[in-house]
Amino acid sequence: MEMKKMQERSEVVLERRARTAGEEWFMSADDILDKNVINPQGDDLGEISDMRIGFPEGKVKYLVLRYGGVLGMAAKRFAVPPESVIYRPGDDNFVVNIDKQRLDDLPGFEEDNWPREADYSLIQSAGTMTPPTREEAEAMKREEPPPSEVVTTERVETRPRRR
Repeated sequence: MEMKKMQERSEVVLERRARTAGEEWFMSADDILDKNVINPQGDDLGEISDMRIGFPEGKVKYLVLRYGGVLGMAAKRFAVPPESVIYRPGDDNFVVNIDKQRLDDLPGFEEDNWPREADYSLIQSAGTMTPPTREEAEAMKREEPPPSEVVTTERVETRPRRR
């Protein structure tokens, strides 16, 4: 039993304290693809279905947001700037400040005609949007504020790589 607890703890690689502005962190493509996307109001906007990488610089140009449709059929695709997307580890969602009605009204891009750049016009400017801490995320689920004496922490877990 003790070995199992140690193994579970070993899966937790890191607990970061006190978020800092401009902190850099990384996710694998496997962790990003098929991840649910919501807006700050909690509306379901779909999922990240793909990403476009520009060469020779080798940077992610945009994430593809697949919106609507049934089982991927008749879904719309939108090119979302990666810097506009926030990851919320507490509820395991990406958050982007896009109005759901806007996605209903716009056509998106066709599967055989991918854009060269992200569509920055999709993003609403509503000030700084930061992901919640683990305690804030748990409090949202419980619908009560975290205790004021709690130190801000974030739990990062590893997952086995798909091959």
